[in-house]
Amino acid sequence: MLRPDTIKIQQDLAMYCRSGKEQDIPGVTGGRLPHYRRLVLNVVHATIAQAYPITRKVLPDKEWDYIFNNFFVEHDAQTPILWRLPFEFYTYVKNSNYDEELKKPWLSELLWFEWLEIEVHMMPDEDHGAYRESGDIMNDTMVLNRDSRLIKLQYPFHLQAVELAEKKPGSYYVFIYREQESGTVRFTKLSVLHAWVFDTMLHNPGITAVQMLPEMAKTFNVQDIETLKKQINNFLKEMLEAGALLGFRKK
Repeated sequence: MLRPDTIKIQQDLAMYCRSGKEQDIPGVTGGRLPHYRRLVLNVVHATIAQAYPITRKVLPDKEWDYIFNNFFVEHDAQTPILWRLPFEFYTYVKNSNYDEELKKPWLSELLWFEWLEIEVHMMPDEDHGAYRESGDIMNDTMVLNRDSRLIKLQYPFHLQAVELAEKKPGSYYVFIYREQESGTVRFTKLSVLHAWVFDTMLHNPGITAVQMLPEMAKTFNVQDIETLKKQINNFLKEMLEAGALLGFRKK
């Protein structure tokens, strides 16, 4: 159990490292405090900048430094794990309304998009159960890669550079998943129909494509069931080859 005076020294040192405001801290050799702050600042800045290379590139240095310095001084980090700190940076930016202040309505979404690549890469392996490589795409239960996130974006960052994407607000669906063998994170664009298919599979693991067709046709007001069936078959085949679908559930 730490003594109260020891806790106070730790808190004062941490606050100095964040704010840079000089204060008397017992036991610290004169002139060394700035080095502590420089080292901590460099580690945190490197972690945040490495997590958000696109945001770091598109923001002017003045704006990036403004946001980061405010975060460093104001934010009380909740995680003891360094690689998770960028998520807190994202939530800080979003909750502080920097989108509005800097007149960049896409800013927090871009941070979220970049963070999800880290999250999917680092997330624990899901238990997908037993499955086989071959089967009947329409009539067998397919296994969706659950080391993934299905998201909806307002800006198409997965398709275009930020300076182009910011001019095209809309509704964009993306499936972010981790390849089982390599661990590489992939981004796949989805139509609203295909996003509906994946969302249905996520919430109904035992469902087959044929079983989805009636509700799918009703939801999207499709009359030509055979054409819809062919389209879904082609989509699922493509996703199987890409690794977004892992295979077919063993009976």
